[in-house]
Amino acid sequence: MQNRNNKNRRNHRRQPRGYEKKTVSIRRVAKVTKGGRRLRFSAMVIVGDKKGKVGIGLGRGSDTRSAVEKGERVAVKAMTPIQLIGDTIPHEIEHKHGSARVLLRPAKQGTGIIAGSSVRVVLELAGIENVYGKLLGSNDPISNAYCTFEALQELRNGRVLRKMRVMRERVQWKKDADAERKTKEIAKRKANRKNYQKDNRKKQKPNKKFVTKPVKKGVKKKPVTKPVKKEVKKKSVTKSVKKEVKK
Repeated sequence: MQNRNNKNRRNHRRQPRGYEKKTVSIRRVAKVTKGGRRLRFSAMVIVGDKKGKVGIGLGRGSDTRSAVEKGERVAVKAMTPIQLIGDTIPHEIEHKHGSARVLLRPAKQGTGIIAGSSVRVVLELAGIENVYGKLLGSNDPISNAYCTFEALQELRNGRVLRKMRVMRERVQWKKDADAERKTKEIAKRKANRKNYQKDNRKKQKPNKKFVTKPVKKGVKKKPVTKPVKKEVKKKSVTKSVKKEVKK
């Protein structure tokens, strides 16, 4: 039973994630207790699939790694779909969260994301490509991220789509652009795979200089005989030479 649970855990880890994550801020927090100061870390993590879903989470832990992991878990649970129109937001919105105030406006095609701080990260991971963003309150990245997330949740696109033909056309343009991008990615992957296979074939080809001839079956190899070294006898010292040495 335990082995089965371990296999399930491994398979769960191998599954590709359907979202991207970014850490906005990592802070060291000190808590003063009777025994002294207790140091911990807090991390703000933003998660999104760039297709209209985004989430935010704040995690705390004894080290940065555990804090980021906890923040990611909280952000994944908090992921919510956002009502967009193509590659922008349906209407202008201003939202307040604590001391943070954020203003968001829709933009034309090719404008990009004109925003700073953690507002830009939230908008990017939500899949918004053209938008104006302005900070009207605090500069704290955590409060600004929460403010932007709440502002995106309040967006509604039903009335805009009914009354504005331009926005309906924009939705269709976004679908066509995504389909074109997908076909390009598939073609690029195929080209990379072909190049990889060609490189492997070149590596596997043997060098002609060092090709060994195949040995025929039934033919016995002649045993290699090593040359025998002749022992050289040492010349004995004559008696006359010994006498001279004694003298």
